[in-house]
Amino acid sequence: MTNLKEIEKIANKFDNDVEKVRKELKRIQSVKCRLKKQKGKSSYQSEMTEVIRYEQVLKEARQLLDPKEKPVTMYDQSDVDKLDYDETIKAIRSIQSKKTLTKWLTDIEGDNDEYRKACKIEKMLIARRESIKPVDNEYIRKSDVQTIIDTIESSGKLSQEKILELLKSLM
Repeated sequence: MTNLKEIEKIANKFDNDVEKVRKELKRIQSVKCRLKKQKGKSSYQSEMTEVIRYEQVLKEARQLLDPKEKPVTMYDQSDVDKLDYDETIKAIRSIQSKKTLTKWLTDIEGDNDEYRKACKIEKMLIARRESIKPVDNEYIRKSDVQTIIDTIESSGKLSQEKILELLKSLM
């Protein structure tokens, strides 16, 4: 575990720019790759330790500047409830991929905790998808109608043409 102050110092060194941190991380990973080929070097151990430590600090600085979303495999019901329709579809595809990859981790099909957890998350996501289906083209959203009503009420006297234009936009 690295020091948070050191991570913030590195982030500030790169002007809190994620791209600059990524470039430096890539540079350090190249240094590490070249150093791996020099195991006979007398200072190999100390140099490798320093490179790995600095790489870890850069990774944590990148995480601080650009936090990753929670992976689908770690979702619980509260996370699923926050998803909209498109995010739910994307998450279902992701978890189905995870199910496929973990199905045969043991000799018996589906006999592992990762697979069972993926199945549980998939059921939650499918239930969420069913409850938030997108509006079909033949239906009008109540929120759209309410928006037009609010526009008419707030603007006082709208011309008949403008009202017709707003209503036609629902079609």
